[in-house]
Order: sequence, then structure tokens, then C-alpha cells
Amino acid sequence: MKRLYSILAVTVVLAMLLSACTAVAPGGGAGAAASEPVKIVFYQRGYVEGGTDAGSVNTAKAIEVFEQNNPDIDVEIVGIPWTAEGDTKLETALAGGTDINIFRVTSPNLPRYAKQGILSEITPYLTDEDKADFYESAFQVATVDGKVWAWPLWVTAISLFANTDILAERGVDLPTIDKPWTWDEFVAAAKQLTYTREDGTQVYGFTASSKWGAVEYYPLMYIDGGRILSPDGKQFVQNQPEGVSALDKIASLALEHKVTPPDFGTVDQAGVRAQFKDNRTVALLMSTPGFIPDLENSGFPLAVLPPPMGDMGKLVTNGAFGLFAVVDVEDDAKEAAAHKLARYLTDSQVAQDVQGWQLAPGLRRSNTAYATTPNREVVAKLVEYGVYEAPVATSAELGAQYGAALQAIILGEQTAQEAMEAIAPVYQTELDALSQ
Repeated sequence: MKRLYSILAVTVVLAMLLSACTAVAPGGGAGAAASEPVKIVFYQRGYVEGGTDAGSVNTAKAIEVFEQNNPDIDVEIVGIPWTAEGDTKLETALAGGTDINIFRVTSPNLPRYAKQGILSEITPYLTDEDKADFYESAFQVATVDGKVWAWPLWVTAISLFANTDILAERGVDLPTIDKPWTWDEFVAAAKQLTYTREDGTQVYGFTASSKWGAVEYYPLMYIDGGRILSPDGKQFVQNQPEGVSALDKIASLALEHKVTPPDFGTVDQAGVRAQFKDNRTVALLMSTPGFIPDLENSGFPLAVLPPPMGDMGKLVTNGAFGLFAVVDVEDDAKEAAAHKLARYLTDSQVAQDVQGWQLAPGLRRSNTAYATTPNREVVAKLVEYGVYEAPVATSAELGAQYGAALQAIILGEQTAQEAMEAIAPVYQTELDALSQ
């Protein structure tokens, strides 16, 4: 009899456990033991719900695939425009700190957010595979005070664009990644490409958008081994010999070698692109890869080339970064889920899942999705040679002063040494204030 009671007792207990495991969860469906998905909020620039533009469509598709592969995570997309209104919405959300988990962050804002304690450091979430996959330069722009605060998405690696018709006409051979031009070879080519056509049209060898220190010619500033700031972002160093000599080289293109249009140093990006594409009065243009689709779609005779090498004897590129940052929140599950999404959005897998996701070359060795044409292959290969400044939240006023100093050099109003010595104390004063 005791044995029978024992069996009955065990049976009752098992029945109770089974009932608990198969209870109907609130909202319907069996399996109440399964927890609700972790919900995270993703602020995405340029996204419009239901929008038909490429950015909106690609974002929606990427999140759809991510949620399918991660049913335990629910992602809400909040679209904000690339305007001051979008900045305001983002800042308001970050100030609240509760309804935002992941967002696109700009390099100038990154150090401010990191110092304010808004961001979650990514290092604890990087796998060994991640660390091996990212290029060494990938975290230069994402590092503040020795810690990495954002997931690198891509970089607008700047390269040299050539009108192959003009180069063929003038008998100038194209350089390659394996055999790039030295500075002297580049100058010689630019001189050969500066000539007058039979109809009287003047063609110039080289130009770049150089008004107020535009980034298109930044790679040339690093070719002799100099930088704007020290690697930790605490010292202004462009007044040192390596920085000055590179600036002298840039200025010499107009002032000594006469291979640039007369308005070099005063024309904005749209103007120099028109000179290259529409007027076809320039043979070589320094540019970001965003101009490639326009040239390809118009049937332009384009070849993308590596920038020339300087005294450092190595290839160099530069460009703007796309970055995803995760907000530091008290809910560890939300924070981990946001990092998981950031990893996916910057990984090679998303480029395979979403056609057209890569608007610029990625910063992972495994991500070759951007290299769909020979010209894009050159841009993608240049990523390995990136040199970038540490992110520093300097003021717009300092940016304008620095840009004016660069323009003064290009226009021959000051020597490179004079301009850099003049801006150095102003720049350093602001850097010192930021370090306090």
C-alpha cells in the first residue's frame, strides 16, 4: 500500500509540473516558460517607415532578417532625418536614456557621448573572430581614452579618379595598388596631363574639393608620415616637419607646378566634380567613393587609382566613418541585444543578406561586398591603408579657423610652416580644455 501511495504522489507531482510547463501564456499560445523577446529601439538616420528609397528599404530588410535569426530580440526602428531636426530628436532620446539602444553616431560626437557616460563600450562584446576580422585602423576613430565606443560600419576611403580618355590621349600609364605613383611620378603625370586642346580648352592635371579644408585631399596630408593630432588626440602636431612637408607638396601643385585650375582652393565639392565629369577639363580628381555611381551611370571613362606615395613610402587613404553606437542602460539583456544588432549591421553577413547594403567599403577583411567592379575593388583594397585621427569634439569655430589656415596655404597666402605655427596654439588650447 505504501508503494502505491508513493507512485500516486510522484504521478501527481509530474502532472503538476507538466501543467505548469504547458500553461497558456498571456496573449495566447503554449509555452509560458518561454520569456518575451527583448525589445530594443534603433534610431536610424534617413529611415522612413514604408519608404521606397534604398536606405529605408535596406534598413527594413536588414532588421527583418536579424529578427528572423534572433527571435528572442524585437527591434523597433525610429527614423530620424539627416537634418538639425534629426539631431534634436537624437539628443532628446539620448538625454532620456530609456527609449534608445542603438544609433548611428558621428565621429565628432563620439567623444562627447563617451565622456558623458552615454555609451556602452564594445570591447567586452568583441569575439576573437571580430578582432581578427577588423582592419587594424578600424577602431582609430572609435577609440576615446583607450576604450572603443562604437562598431565601425564602413569608411569613405578617398582615392584618385582618372579620366582614362585624357590619360590615354596624353600617353600616361595608370598606377596600381601594387605599383603606385611616387610623389615625383604623380607630379610628372599631372604636368603631362595639363595641356591646351586644339579648340583652345585648357585641361588641368589635378584638382580636389579644397575649399575650407575639405576632406578630399586629406590623404595627401599623411603621405610624409605626419598627422594633424597625436595618436591619442591630445597634441596638435601638424606644425612638425612631416606635416609641414606634406602641406608644402599640396600647395606646390598650384603654386609651383601649375597643374590645378585657377580656382583651386576656392571651389566646393559640386564645383570640382562638375569640372571633372561635365566639363571634362580635369584629368585627375581626388574624391570619396560616393561619386562613383554617378560616373558609372553616365558612362564616364573612369579608372580609380591609389593616391600617390610621399616620403613615408607607403600608400595612405583617409575618409569619413560610419559607426553604430550602443547606449549604456541598466538592463543588461537590452544592452547585449543592441550589441548583437550592431555586430550584425557591421558584419559581412548583412552585406550578403541585403543587396545594396554597402554604400562604402566595410572595415572587415571578410566583407568584400562593396568590391563589385574593378574600380570598387581598388577602393576596397585601400581600406587596409587607412590613417585616421583620434575623435576629438573640437568646436565648429576651430574647424573654420583650421580650414582657413589650409586654404591660405593652398592659395599661397602663407607658407605651410607659417600657417601651422599660427593655428597651433589656438588648436592646442582647445585640446587642453577638452582633456580636463
